[in-house]
Amino acid sequence: MKRTYSCPHCKAILNPSTKIILCAESEGKKGLFLFSPQPGNYDLIVPEGFQLRKKDRVSFSCPVCTRDLTSVRDDSLAEISFTSTSGATGTVAFSRLYGMHATYFITAEDVRSYGEHAANMDLNFWGEGPER
Repeated sequence: MKRTYSCPHCKAILNPSTKIILCAESEGKKGLFLFSPQPGNYDLIVPEGFQLRKKDRVSFSCPVCTRDLTSVRDDSLAEISFTSTSGATGTVAFSRLYGMHATYFITAEDVRSYGEHAANMDLNFWGEGPER
């Protein structure tokens, strides 16, 4: 199933071809990151010289409107929107920590998690549980 990924703010398409394109910043370095659109595929293309260590925090922003994509639900995540060919819409939340493989596809009916670290994160996408 093909999905179109977009900025939740300006609605710009973030995967005009085969990769999802986001602006990234970590420890004063900036660049464009290219992600696989396939859930659970953590292959990443980063600019040459943009070195990251495990658990480095990365800030993501839209390459069109430059708005921050940090999740309002949990600042350890970034979020973008998606629409599938079947018409389903929702949010993709993913870890901002380099090497932390945790991605969540959130719709009104379901949350699907991908990645070996997804089950280890203490998240609640429905607003239930203790306030933080």
